[in-house]
Amino acid sequence: MSGKVKITVIDRENRIEKELFHDMGHALLHTLREGGIMLPSLCGGMGKCGRCRVRFCGYAPLPGQTDRVMIPPDELREGYRLACTVRPMKESVIETAFEKEREIDVVVESGMGEAFRDEKKRKTEKDETGKENDEKWGKEQRRAMPMRGKAGKLAAAVDIGTTTIAIQMIEAGTGCILDTYTCLNPQRSYGMDVISRIRAGAGGYAEDLRRLVRNAVEGGVRQMAEGLEAGKRRELEKVVISANTTMGHLFMGYPVESLGRNPFRPVNIGTVRTDFLGTTAVLVPGISAFIGGDIVSGLYACGLCGRQPGHVWLFLDLGTNAEMVMGNGSRLVCTAAAAGPAFEGKGKGGATGAERISAIAYLLEKGLIDKTGLLKEPYFETGIEVESKNTGKKVRISKEDVRDIQMAKAAVRAGIYFLMEHLGIKDYEEVEKVYIAGGFGFYLDKRSASVIGLIPAEWMGKMETAGNTSLVGARLLAKGLYNEDAGAGKGIMSGLETAARKAEVFQLAEEPSFDKMYINYMDFGV
Repeated sequence: MSGKVKITVIDRENRIEKELFHDMGHALLHTLREGGIMLPSLCGGMGKCGRCRVRFCGYAPLPGQTDRVMIPPDELREGYRLACTVRPMKESVIETAFEKEREIDVVVESGMGEAFRDEKKRKTEKDETGKENDEKWGKEQRRAMPMRGKAGKLAAAVDIGTTTIAIQMIEAGTGCILDTYTCLNPQRSYGMDVISRIRAGAGGYAEDLRRLVRNAVEGGVRQMAEGLEAGKRRELEKVVISANTTMGHLFMGYPVESLGRNPFRPVNIGTVRTDFLGTTAVLVPGISAFIGGDIVSGLYACGLCGRQPGHVWLFLDLGTNAEMVMGNGSRLVCTAAAAGPAFEGKGKGGATGAERISAIAYLLEKGLIDKTGLLKEPYFETGIEVESKNTGKKVRISKEDVRDIQMAKAAVRAGIYFLMEHLGIKDYEEVEKVYIAGGFGFYLDKRSASVIGLIPAEWMGKMETAGNTSLVGARLLAKGLYNEDAGAGKGIMSGLETAARKAEVFQLAEEPSFDKMYINYMDFGV
C-alpha cells in the first residue's frame, strides 16, 4: 500500500514535538530515522531487541506477532508497539518510549610507548600561569588540558569504533594532546554490531550511515577546534582516521555487501587520502575484511611493525569480533573470532564483560561453578550475586552469563591455538609479550582472565594492558605524517602498507579441527 499519513512525534523528556509524514509502505522506524529521530535499535530493525518501542496515543494499529512476543500484554493495551514492525495506516500521535542506553565510559587512555609517556607527563605539567592542569574526564565528552605554548598547526586523531567514536586534537608538530572528545557512534540506530551495519548498508541505508558518522566526527573536531583558544584561529593540517574495515567503508561510502558474504572481500583496504574538513584525511590501511585499520594502528602504537626476528608476541583486541595478531619479527599471522556480546555487552544483571569474568573467576575458586560451567544448586535457576573486584558493586551471575563467557572464551582460545600452530610455536613460554587492547581489555582483571582460562596461566606475567591503541596509533601517525610533510622523515604509510600486505590471514571456521578445539576450550581453566 502506498500513500502517506501524518505522524506527530512527542518526546516529553526533551520537550520536542515533531510532525512527520509516514510512507505506509514502510515500517515506522524508517520514518523516524528520516525525520532525524535516532533510536537505539540494537538489532538493526529486525524485531529482536525490543528497544524501539513507541506509544500510540489514541489510535493504535493492531499488534503484530513480534509486538506480542516483545511487549507485555498490559503495555500492548496501553498502545505500545515496536517501531521496526508497526505500519500506521491513519494519522497518529505517538510518544517516544525508547529505553535509555547505558552510559559507556569510552577508553582513550593507553599504556604504550611514547603516547603513554606523553599522557603521564601532561597530567602533572603546569600551564603558562603556573597552575597544574586539571583533567576532568566525563562520560560523553572529555576535556584535556588547555593549550599551552605558542599557537601551532592542528591535527586530529580519530578512532571510529562500531559502538563509540573517540577523537583527540593535537599540536601537529609535537603530538601534544590539546583536547579529547568522545561520543556514541550514531550509526547504532541501525544495529549495534558490524553485521547489522553491513545489512543496513546493503539494504539502501548506506548514505544515511555515511552521513551520520561523518557528521559525528565533524561535530567533534569543530567543537574542539573552537574551544581551544577564543579569538585565535588555528589551521587543521591533518586528520588520521583509524577504523575497522566496515566502519572505514561506511565512512568512505564504499559498498559493504562483499564484507558480509564469503569470501569477504573489501573494496579497498589500502591507505586512503580524502578531502575532509578542508584538509587531507588519511585512513589507516587494513589487512582484511575482519582485521582493519584499527588493528594496524594498534600494532603501530605498540611498536610491533618492526620487531627483530626471534621476539614472539600476541596482540589481542577483545570485543564482539575478537581480532588477534601474532608475530615473530619476520611474520605476522592474523585471525578473528566471533566472541559475541560477552566482552562488550552487559549481562541480564547489568554487569559489564570484565565484571562478569571477575565474578565467574571468584565462583570457580569457591567451587560454586564447576569447570564445565554448571552453577551449583540452589543457584542454577536463580543465579548468584557476587561483589565485583573492579567496581565493588554487586554483580548477578546467571547460567546465561556463564555460557556467554564460556563461548567467547572458547572462540578466543581456539584462535590463539591456531595462531601458534601457523607460526610453528609449540609452547606458551615462547611468547614473550601479550598486549590486551581495547576498552574491555582496559578493565580486565588479569588474574581473573587466567583463572577462567581466557589467557593461559603461563602468560600472567607477560600481559600488558594496552588501552585504546587504535586512537594512540592514529595520534602518533598524525604527528608523524605532519612532520613527514615538513621534511622530517618519510615513508610511514608505505611502511604500514607493506606490513599489512605481508600479514597472513586465515579464517578460524576453515581450520579442519576448529570445532574440536572450540569444544575443548569450552571448559573453564583449560
